[in-house]
Amino acid sequence: MSTRSGKLTQRRVVFNNHKGYDIVQVTVKHYWKSPYSSYYSDIVEKVEHYFTFCLHGEANRPSMAYILYPAPKTIDEVKECIDKFIEDDSLYFTEGEREKYVYKPNKKCQWAYGYDSLMKIMREHQKASKRMKILLEDRLEDANFHAECGYLANHDYEGFEELVTKDYTFKEKFEVYTMTQRKRLKDPKSLEEGLNKAIEDYLASQGIKDTSVKVKFCEEW
Repeated sequence: MSTRSGKLTQRRVVFNNHKGYDIVQVTVKHYWKSPYSSYYSDIVEKVEHYFTFCLHGEANRPSMAYILYPAPKTIDEVKECIDKFIEDDSLYFTEGEREKYVYKPNKKCQWAYGYDSLMKIMREHQKASKRMKILLEDRLEDANFHAECGYLANHDYEGFEELVTKDYTFKEKFEVYTMTQRKRLKDPKSLEEGLNKAIEDYLASQGIKDTSVKVKFCEEW
């Protein structure tokens, strides 16, 4: 048994320099893996072929290959993709671009976003090029923020901010203890209401108007 990694990827240029781009055929051989160990044999279980394209002379750099979907089946179909791409450069993105602007940022934040980070993406989207806008939308889509992605795709920034403001509030907890001598509080409910009002007034004085304050009376501790 050998210690193959499980697949072997080979690339070869099948059409050289179509309007500044090379057409590449990629062959992926998947090797059979033993169900009883982690080793792969030399037996080829499956072979895949697909086409892509890259800037002329960059065929040996996989990160420079453009991801084509749906996958073209012929060289002529790839040429059509290149022609359309020249007319609109936001149709296809390279492996390197998606790694840099979609997958790497999501890995860094563990696919978790809150109010500040979502609003940062919105501000970047507002001033980004058409190509970069799509990559930012794909970042949210990859992190399962589908509704937020939809608002950005429609350039509905007001709707985006309203959704984010409503769904991603800042939650902070404070504990207040009262210690009275000889007599207990006669009306804890009144204290709850007073604290709610006092906290809301304070937050409003700090410019924080959209608030939800909850003061809850607990039993003696």
